[in-house]
Amino acid sequence: MSNDQIDEYEQGERVRKWLRDNGASVLGGIALGLAAIAGFQFHQVRADAHRTEASKQFERFVEAEDAGNADSASAIVTALGREYADTPYPALAALRVAASRLEAGQADEALKAIEAGLPSAREDGLRQMLLLRAARAEVILGRNDAAIARLSGVTIDAYKVLRHEIEGDALAAQGKRDDARAAYEKALTALDSASPLRGLLELKLADAGGTAQRAAEA
Repeated sequence: MSNDQIDEYEQGERVRKWLRDNGASVLGGIALGLAAIAGFQFHQVRADAHRTEASKQFERFVEAEDAGNADSASAIVTALGREYADTPYPALAALRVAASRLEAGQADEALKAIEAGLPSAREDGLRQMLLLRAARAEVILGRNDAAIARLSGVTIDAYKVLRHEIEGDALAAQGKRDDARAAYEKALTALDSASPLRGLLELKLADAGGTAQRAAEA
């Protein structure tokens, strides 16, 4: 037998011995790995089904709201918060409820809906939109310091106009015309020139003693 054949034989024996000594642990590790992969896949399937069902429940809520079925809509919102708080749908429902309550002049009810929905608003854009709605409700209720405190959590550039407008409303209600004017000017500066909101903001700015021309120069 040549030296090369002997080396190959010895290497083969070493491999077989190692497998005899460690085969059980290797197989166990493989089994654990396969089990972990299967468990992850099962978890993903369950999570996808959970999110899909939450989406369906939210659609049912929208249908109930559109149909004016307040009791059914309220029951679905409660179920969303209880069973699907790990999805964004309770926050989306709260956003819609808050808008309708504000439109109906029920600012206190809007705030209740927002507070219930905030814990599930993990995405910044959604959370900050809820804060804007909450600040609007606080101004309507005359809680202007609370409104300004809510606005401190709004940092997304896309919400600049709304943030400064509501801030201006709160400051104007407190009699702080100079500060309100500065806030409205900031809102107008960030606003697109063709926006339908421009007319209303210019009126608010005028009430605070400012002019649209000055805002454009700012």
